[in-house]
Amino acid sequence: MRILRLLAIAVAAAAWMGCAAPPPRHANEVQLAFYSDPSSLSLIGNGDANSVQIASLISDGLLGYDAKGQYVPLVARSWEFAPDGLSVVFHLRDGVSWQDGVPVTSRDVAYTARKIQDPATQARTWAAQFADIVAIETPDDATAIVRYSHPYADALAGWRAPLVPQHLVEKDPDILTGAFSRAPVGCGPFRFSRRSPGQSIVLEAFDGYWGGRPSLDRLTFRILANERTGFEALLQGELDLMGVTPDLWREALTSSRASRLARFVYFRLNGWKVDWNMDGSNPYFTDARVRRALVMALDRKRFASTIAGGLARPAVSSYQPESPWFDQSLSPLPYDPAEAARLLDAAGWTRPPGRNVRERDGKPFAFTMLIAAGSQEILDRIAAWTQQSLADVGVAMTIEKVDPRALMERRKTHAFQAVMASNSFDPIADQFEIYHSSARNGGMNYGGFSDAEVDRLVSEGRTTMDDARRREVYNRLQTRLFELQPISYLFQFAAPVLHDADLLGVEPSPIGLMQFVPGPRAWHWKNVGARP
Repeated sequence: MRILRLLAIAVAAAAWMGCAAPPPRHANEVQLAFYSDPSSLSLIGNGDANSVQIASLISDGLLGYDAKGQYVPLVARSWEFAPDGLSVVFHLRDGVSWQDGVPVTSRDVAYTARKIQDPATQARTWAAQFADIVAIETPDDATAIVRYSHPYADALAGWRAPLVPQHLVEKDPDILTGAFSRAPVGCGPFRFSRRSPGQSIVLEAFDGYWGGRPSLDRLTFRILANERTGFEALLQGELDLMGVTPDLWREALTSSRASRLARFVYFRLNGWKVDWNMDGSNPYFTDARVRRALVMALDRKRFASTIAGGLARPAVSSYQPESPWFDQSLSPLPYDPAEAARLLDAAGWTRPPGRNVRERDGKPFAFTMLIAAGSQEILDRIAAWTQQSLADVGVAMTIEKVDPRALMERRKTHAFQAVMASNSFDPIADQFEIYHSSARNGGMNYGGFSDAEVDRLVSEGRTTMDDARRREVYNRLQTRLFELQPISYLFQFAAPVLHDADLLGVEPSPIGLMQFVPGPRAWHWKNVGARP
C-alpha cells in the first residue's frame, strides 16, 4: 500500500523561486508541478509522494490499478495463486524492454524484490508487502514464482512496485544517491530525460513502450514554492493542470481569466493527519484519553464548511468512505470541548487556578507541532486553527515549519512531538506499515505506537483469505483505532482540479489522477498542431 503525503498538482509560473522564465513550450507537452523536490529518483527507495509519482511513470510494476482500484496486468500478463495461498506465479508478457533496449526478465523481478527487502534501500512505500516473501524462483525468463512464509491476502498490492533493471542497479553501490538515481531507467510509458534540482524534472515518451507510445511527447514537472504561484501560471497558460486549494477553487469560479479552464471535484483516498509521538520522549501523548481530547477540541465541521469552503469533511481514520474496507458504522469524533476538558482532567492535565495552560506534575502542556514549509497554503491554515482551538481547552501548541526533506528525516528518527502531514492510500485493507509495532523502525509508524490488540488484528487481517472474515477483522481494527487515536485523521479534502480545456483524457479516480491505468498514458491535446 502506498502511504503517501497528499500530492497537489500544479505548474510553475513564468518566474518561480527567483528563477528565469520557463523555456519555450513543446506543442505536445503537459506541464505540472511539485511543491518540493523528490527525495530520490531511485524508483523504489526513500519514496515521498513526489518520488513515487515520478517512479510510477518511468517504470511499470507487474500489475497496476484501473480507475476503480481493480488490478490490471502490466508487465505480468497473468498470475495465479496456489490453493494454500503460499505462492503466486507470474507470467511475464513478451516484448517488454527496459528503456535502454535490454529485455525485462523474471530475474529483474526477483532482483527488485531483493532490493526492496534490503533495509539500505529505505523502500518504506513497498517494504511491508515484501516482508513475508521467502523465495522467488525464476525457472525461465518469463516466469516468476513468489513464495510467502504464510498466506498474504493483499500480496498482489506490492507488485505495483516499479521494477528496476538488475543489469544497471547492481553496478551502483548506492541506489538512493548513486548514478542510477541520477538517471533512472525503467520499463514504463515515460523515460527520464533530465533534472535540474530545485527547478524541474522532464520525462519524455518511451517509443518502445510495450503498451504503445503515450500520446504526449513530454511531461515536465516544475518545482514551485506554493499554489498561488502555480495558479497564476495556470491563468497565464504556462501550466496545463493543477489541483487547487479551496481558496483558489472559489477564486477560479468567479475569475474571468479562469473561464477557459475545465474543472471537476473528486475525493481521493487520502487524509490530513497528526502523528502523536508516543515513544516516551515527551509526556503528552501516551494516554489515549489525551489524543481523543485533542481531536474533540476541534470544530472540524465548521472548518470544513467555512475555511475549506465545503471542500473537506471530518475524517474517521486512515480508512475513508471511498475505501471498500471502510466500516460504515463509524463516524468522526464530535466537536465537544466540554468532553475534551473532562478527558484531559482525567488524564491528570488540569488547569491551575488563574492559568491558561494545563499542567501535570508541574509541567505545562506545551508541545510543538511540526509541519512542512513551502507546502500547501491550507496546511498553514489548519495548523493555525488547531493552535487556537487547543488553546481554548488549555493546551499550548507551537508551530515549527521545516523543509519537507528535514520533516521526513525527523519522522523516520522519531525526532518530533507531533507532526501534521497527509497520507494517500491504495484501496486495500492492509495498513501494517502504519500501525504494527514492528513498523516503528523501517515503516511508517512514526509515533512509535504499540498495542497488542492492534498488532494481532493487523496480522490476522493480512493472513485471512476469506473476504467476509477479513471484513470482520478490519471492522474490529477500525473500532480499536478509533478508540485509541494513535494517528488522528482530521480531514479528508476534496480534490478540485483545473486544467486546460483542450487537454483531454484527464479522469479522476479515488487513487488520484496519475497512478492508475491509463492515467497520463491517455492524456492528449485536442489539436496538437494548433498549439504554440
